[in-house]
Amino acid sequence: MTGAIVGVVVIVALIAGLLVGWMLARQVGRREVEQREALIRSEGETEIARVRAELLEAQGQIRVLESDRSALQHEQSSTKTLEERLEPVREALDGLRRQTQAAEVERAKASAELRTHIEGVQRNYTSLETATRQLVTAMSSGQSRGQWGEMQLEQLLEHSGLVEGVHFRRQDARTTDTGGARPDIVVDMPGGGEILIDAKFPFDAYWRAIQADDETQVDAHLRKHADDVLARAKELSSKRYWESSASPEFVVMFLPLESLLSAALEQNGLLLQEVFSRNVVLATPTTILGMLRTIQFGYQRKLMADNAEEIRAAGAEMLTRLEKAVDHLGTLRKGLMGAVKGYNDFIGSLDSRVMVQARRMKELGVVSATDLEVPSDITEALRDSHSGSQATDEESPHELPYSSM
Repeated sequence: MTGAIVGVVVIVALIAGLLVGWMLARQVGRREVEQREALIRSEGETEIARVRAELLEAQGQIRVLESDRSALQHEQSSTKTLEERLEPVREALDGLRRQTQAAEVERAKASAELRTHIEGVQRNYTSLETATRQLVTAMSSGQSRGQWGEMQLEQLLEHSGLVEGVHFRRQDARTTDTGGARPDIVVDMPGGGEILIDAKFPFDAYWRAIQADDETQVDAHLRKHADDVLARAKELSSKRYWESSASPEFVVMFLPLESLLSAALEQNGLLLQEVFSRNVVLATPTTILGMLRTIQFGYQRKLMADNAEEIRAAGAEMLTRLEKAVDHLGTLRKGLMGAVKGYNDFIGSLDSRVMVQARRMKELGVVSATDLEVPSDITEALRDSHSGSQATDEESPHELPYSSM
């Protein structure tokens, strides 16, 4: 009995223990569940907070992206507008680049041409320097100076229109009271007379003046040059060229450089008066060309006068021949009028005498191969050569038309 009770007690105790354990376990489980729920809730809230934070961050990024997109769109629009605005600038730059390239090509071409031109100038300068030395050497001789002066004078004669052998002669020898004379050029004047020209000129002192560096030496050489010009004029005056020709009492002394005369006049203001008093005329290319042109103009006037007389004689001869031709024309007119009158008379006689009989024979039965028709009269009138009108009355012996008889 006691054992049973003990057993029951033990069982009850076990049951109670189990119940207590179950209750404890339940409480522990509830706590664990609550803790887990709290933990899950806490984790969920944390996750929700994190998600919300990430959502807010994502929304912020979205707003930033939208702002960036708007900015990008605006920037693209601005870029497009800027490109449109820059397009003329770009085209202008392209044109400027092309122009620059073309200018560079032209510059290179011009540079090459300039280089070629400079080389040509250098060659010409060398040739000129050589020619100058040759000219100086040639001018050192009086004979060479005379030949060069003659050459210059011949060019002026050519420019003036005068012809050698017709209007002027070279080296025409003649005899004067003082001996032989040979002027370089003799120009024949229209209507008679001659102009005598000497082309030899002083040059040594003038050339030394050009080469001198000292002003004192320059003045001395120029004074010597003025004296040489006067001495040459005296020499020409002593030859008295004009005594052997129909020339005026003077001879022309040709100075082929304008400066030869101007330099001498600066040193001797009375040079022209002294030279003129010796029947010598100083002439430079400018003055002598004017004189030669005047002579050539005189030839033109003389030629016109000569031609006028020939034209008058030719006109008189032409009028005489025209009168003869008009006489022949009058004779021809009379012949034509007579022929027309004879034709019309013949037609009238044919119609009134022959054709009447022919028609009668046809009426009597005579058959002809063709029908005979009388040609018509000539009724066109000849033009009156005096009044320009047709002759219509008895005043003209050649009256037309004529009627048939």
